Parts: sequence; C-alpha cells; structure tokens
Amino acid sequence: PATEPGATRDIWISWRPLDHPAELALAQWAIVAGAAILVEPGANLHPELFAWARPTIVSGSVAELLELAAQLEFLAPRYLRRRWLRQRSERLRLLLVEGDAPAEEFSRVAQRWRALAPRFQPLVAAFPASTLV
Repeated sequence: PATEPGATRDIWISWRPLDHPAELALAQWAIVAGAAILVEPGANLHPELFAWARPTIVSGSVAELLELAAQLEFLAPRYLRRRWLRQRSERLRLLLVEGDAPAEEFSRVAQRWRALAPRFQPLVAAFPASTLV
C-alpha cells in the first residue's frame, strides 16, 4: 500500500538559544512528545534548512513567519515551481504565532502560507507569551 506523504513524527527546527522562552517551551514539548529536533542556531530560521528538513511545526512572530514564506517563495525554482513548493510545505501542519497578535494577523499568516501551495492547510495557532511563563 502507498504511504501518505509527510513525516511519521513531528519535526521541529530549533534555531534560537534556549533562554528564549518560546524556544525552551518548544524544546520541552519536543522531548516529551518524541518529536525530532534539528538544532541549527542562527539569527533567523534559514529557508534552505526549512526546505531541506520540511518540519511539521514552525513557530515565530508574525513578521518571522511572513518572511520565511517569502524566502521560500524566492528559493522556488521556475521549473516545476508549484511542485517544489508543495513538497516543501506538505508536512507542515502547525504554524505557532508567538506573541499577542490580533486575529487579522493570524489571517495574514495563513493566507501567505496558503499562497505557497493551494492545498496547503496548516493550523495557525496562537503561542502567546503568557503561556510561556
């Protein structure tokens, strides 16, 4: 039987220091949940790493998530562009928006990521600072 595309377990890319509250909370969750953790420290989540690892969960501020989508779109080749974007986004099931963003910002994030691949339907959820204390 054919297997469905996607990861058999969650994949998360850790790119910030663990003294960042959201990073620590996600690291703790990943350990308990048995998620695969790819550690790549840097100032930003690198789009080429995202494209290669194809994580199932991504977190960041509204600006960071919008920028990552724009960078992925920039990386996409002209030939078989839609296929490349679909393959890089098909595993992603959850976008965690950090901070206390208004509802319209969640909509912006969801629309931007859906623009990458028409069938892309990730859950966009709040990851407010108050939950990280």
